Amino acid sequence: MRVKPRTWTQDEINLIINTFYSTKELSERLSARPGTIKRMRRTLGVVLPMGAKKGKPNRKNLRQVVKTCIGKNCSNTFTVNQASKKKFCSKSCQQRTQNNAAKGIGSRKMRNPLTPEYKRYAQRVHGLSQKIYEKNKSIINPNNVPRTLCGVDGGWQLDHVIPIKECFQRGMTPEQAASIENLRMLPWKDNLMRQYEHQR
Repeated sequence: MRVKPRTWTQDEINLIINTFYSTKELSERLSARPGTIKRMRRTLGVVLPMGAKKGKPNRKNLRQVVKTCIGKNCSNTFTVNQASKKKFCSKSCQQRTQNNAAKGIGSRKMRNPLTPEYKRYAQRVHGLSQKIYEKNKSIINPNNVPRTLCGVDGGWQLDHVIPIKECFQRGMTPEQAASIENLRMLPWKDNLMRQYEHQR
């Protein structure tokens, strides 16, 4: 059986239009569900103000503080939440003060002084090798064999003819270690055995 829609009195409509009252308050006052109040307000074109209600303080504003930028030659002020750790008025101000580009922060990865030199070298070689492979795939992998992880049947891997560790020991640059002449495709089992032999 279809329920007959509720009819609203003019006094009730006036309450619904009044944005001072929240949906919850109207729901309790008019004995209607919150969803019903929301739909009625949409029908009437009521636009609710963002933030605190009239006559009541905005809690968000109460938690905000004004800070002064600690940037170099900058005295701008900005408003943030009390819990915020923001110290600069803008990213450009932070970059000018901390000289991020020189430190390798931001667009560049920070160079960790604790990372062994060989590990950094190997990471660089692997990155360059992938780029060289993508540009010269038809030469390095003319048969288009599938590149896979270890353990996949029929899988191949990109191998360095002169192993990366040996390149490092010889004093070769990462560009030389990742050159097209030093790259080839090997079945993953053969590649794994080579790595094992060089670790011994």
